[in-house]
Amino acid sequence: MCGRYVNFLRERETIEAFAIAEVTEAARLLPPSWNVAPMHHAPVAIVSPETDARCLVTARWGLLPSWAKEPSIGAKMFNARSETVDVKPAFRSAFVKRRCLVPANGYYEWQATPEGKMPHFIHPADDSPAAFAGLWEIWGQDRLLTFTILTTATQGDLARIHDRQPVMLTPEARDAWMDPRTTPDELRAVIASKMPPVEARPVGRDVGNVHNNHSGLIEPLPNRGEPG
Repeated sequence: MCGRYVNFLRERETIEAFAIAEVTEAARLLPPSWNVAPMHHAPVAIVSPETDARCLVTARWGLLPSWAKEPSIGAKMFNARSETVDVKPAFRSAFVKRRCLVPANGYYEWQATPEGKMPHFIHPADDSPAAFAGLWEIWGQDRLLTFTILTTATQGDLARIHDRQPVMLTPEARDAWMDPRTTPDELRAVIASKMPPVEARPVGRDVGNVHNNHSGLIEPLPNRGEPG
């Protein structure tokens, strides 16, 4: 799963990395966050239904299907399993028509250890902007824009930390994911494609509290073998 992530990308970085043509004022005003959690608002890149341009907008994390009775349902829909996203009623329409990219610097995952759950910050090995595959919907009379992040079985060494991870797209895969002409079979191939290499490091447990939000959350733990 992916229940916390980090986005302190500058606007120019996001525009260049995600080929953004338009930035809404709300997205421009969002502050950086080192602890994005479900039900928080965050920037996502969508293809605007009005202009067909790639646009950076603000959305709430936790997808609300059009048929949802109340907004609290989104708290349970912050992730969508990539293996079933094309058939689950909550996600299948958005999978075909409303895909998005979720900009990030990385994400957190917790590893079970004898001392308790240890958080790790997982990020692209070259520190380039990460792109999570996402879906979006508009809900209710207030036209609340919400999103979810796709997850998949963990690849490689990350399995020692957790058995699930967000679908992270390469620059080439991002274009295919966002192209409305991409077929469902091609989309499944995009999801299954090799992801960019990542690195993981243990970080402090302060990240477990959603009220903590500062750059120190991603700092590596001091080497316990060293004095001081």
